[in-house]
Amino acid sequence: MKAQIRTILVILLISASISFIVFAKYHQPSTESIIELRKDNFYPRELTIQKDGTVKFISKTRGFWPASDIHPAHGIYPEFDPGKPIKGGGSWSFRFDEAGEWKYHDHLAPYFTGKIIVEDTGGKATEVPGNNDCKRLHSHVYCWQEELLAVLEEEGIDALFDYLSVMFNRDSDFKLYCHHITHNVGIAAYPYFLKDKDSVLTPKASACGNGFYHGFMEALLSANLDTEEASEFCKYIDKKLTPDAPDAALQCYHGIGHGAMDMAIIYGNSVEDEKALIDPALEICRDASETEDQLYRCASGVFNGIANFYVTGEYGLTINEEDPLWLCRDQPEEYKRSCYGNMNSAIYWHSGNDFSKSMRYVENIDDDAEEISAIKYLAALASIYEGQNTADIIDSCRLLQDHLRLPCIRGFAHGFLEHGPPGTEYEEALIFCRSDLLTQKEKDACFQYALNLGGWYSKEKVKEICKAVEEEYRKYCQINL
Repeated sequence: MKAQIRTILVILLISASISFIVFAKYHQPSTESIIELRKDNFYPRELTIQKDGTVKFISKTRGFWPASDIHPAHGIYPEFDPGKPIKGGGSWSFRFDEAGEWKYHDHLAPYFTGKIIVEDTGGKATEVPGNNDCKRLHSHVYCWQEELLAVLEEEGIDALFDYLSVMFNRDSDFKLYCHHITHNVGIAAYPYFLKDKDSVLTPKASACGNGFYHGFMEALLSANLDTEEASEFCKYIDKKLTPDAPDAALQCYHGIGHGAMDMAIIYGNSVEDEKALIDPALEICRDASETEDQLYRCASGVFNGIANFYVTGEYGLTINEEDPLWLCRDQPEEYKRSCYGNMNSAIYWHSGNDFSKSMRYVENIDDDAEEISAIKYLAALASIYEGQNTADIIDSCRLLQDHLRLPCIRGFAHGFLEHGPPGTEYEEALIFCRSDLLTQKEKDACFQYALNLGGWYSKEKVKEICKAVEEEYRKYCQINL
């Protein structure tokens, strides 16, 4: 009898153990954490979880798109990306299966940022890489950006741009990414503006194609969705910076165009095709602009955004293989020139980063004035990648139709001015203009454009540059004085 009772107890104990194991397996405490996007940022801004833990991102108000740094490619932790916008009131969850410290942002309003620390089973996250390890663990672009952001945090905007010049001369490849990096640094500078409006004002921000104000204005507009405030700040830039940085205010409107693209998505517009993005964004540009120049620059930010989407494949947009510029032909007259010019990155990429191939698309534009503008934009972009191959550049320009050859030469000069070493951009442009490979007619056209510096530098600096240039070309400086 005792043996039977003992057997029954053993069976009961085993059954209880199995039941407990089953219950524990299917009823473990939830490892899901919540991060909420509120009006002013993500909450909590920093979150620590265990490896294989899940984070649920929610926004009860606006559309959003939480994703890994770096904006806009999300390459540091590429799986940490929903690949599309999440509508307001919706949510998206992601399981973190890699230990580390993962910075992220809202792709639609990249000023909103946060960090998730994922600890492994030993309770430690991957150590933050030092300067010597950064390039091994991450991309060069990420490391350069982090280096500049550290200077921004410790020393401010002016010191950041001084250090930018050091980086430009230190790393030969930095030039290729400088505009993109300064764009993201501009986004990161928005909190400084919130504390002190004047903290983001500097004529040095014209470096690297004015990327800083493009990014800053994208952050300002997408963060607060206030078109009037964005427009007022561009006017403030005009008032404060025009004597030393004559083009800063109009570059500010280009940044509004970038922010307008974000707003179009945030407001919940469907992304069925390009027009679903462009039309509401251009409406924002019309609201923000008071002059034709302002509207042109704002629209340029919109079309530049579409071109970038073609390159990255965002929103499922793909370039038309047979007719990459169809979208521009389909625009109202007031936007065609801006569209043709700012599709330069799309057609250059589509042509395998080969200027001689991409320029053929420009020759198919029906209007001569629009062709001339488009070839200047395209040549300016190609100068970043092909600027050292002067002979090839000149040969490519000479293959164009007669009315486009000199504008092509001027376009390369423009590119050197826009993307040369910060503060001395004009030197590379003038070196190009002096090339013995240019005919005298081509040299004249080049110097006439490269010395028209009133939109680039202060009057005092223009005078200084002109005093040093060859006497035969000094006549072209008179436009600026």
